[in-house]
Amino acid sequence: MMIDTGAGNALNQRFSASSPNIETLKQAIETKRVKHIFLTHGHIDHIGGISSLQSEVNCTISASHEEARHLTSGNSPYLDPIMNSTCSPLKITKKYGEGDTITVGNYDFQVLETPGHTKGSLSLYEPDKKILISGDTVFPQGSFGRTDLPSGSSSELLNSLKRLSDLEIHVLLPGHMPPIISQTPINSIKDSFRNAQTMLSYY
Repeated sequence: MMIDTGAGNALNQRFSASSPNIETLKQAIETKRVKHIFLTHGHIDHIGGISSLQSEVNCTISASHEEARHLTSGNSPYLDPIMNSTCSPLKITKKYGEGDTITVGNYDFQVLETPGHTKGSLSLYEPDKKILISGDTVFPQGSFGRTDLPSGSSSELLNSLKRLSDLEIHVLLPGHMPPIISQTPINSIKDSFRNAQTMLSYY
């Protein structure tokens, strides 16, 4: 399973640049025998790669019910709110929500609805191995996702951060910034929640 696919060539196309991103992504999918792509949310920097590849790779693509509405319609103002570039509709083959489980090998990921960055943002938590895949909900070093884009909500993000801060997490795999791998519980998510309480109270 691959979690998100990056922007692919989407950003390069805007600035008439060239990049091996798509070929590198395609090779990774093929050599690692990826069969399932899970999208944490619908922003272009997380879905641009699969938008360019969906006709070439044999993968199921999943997202939340909320994000799937925008992904399948190619809702460009939602998917790319910064540059509003044209986004091709995606074929979402599986929709996940709170309480679902995704099993990959020896990993049983619990699907958590963690709105705030977007309404349909999802995170994955592996309770036995204490792994959190957080998308753009929470980042290391006490940081967290922005809430000023379409469907973003400061109050919902605060609730999501509080929920994640109560989990025992030893491995944090965020949508941006380097991962954290620790033998003991990670405290930075609690820092993110405290920082968000202070910063988001002004909005």
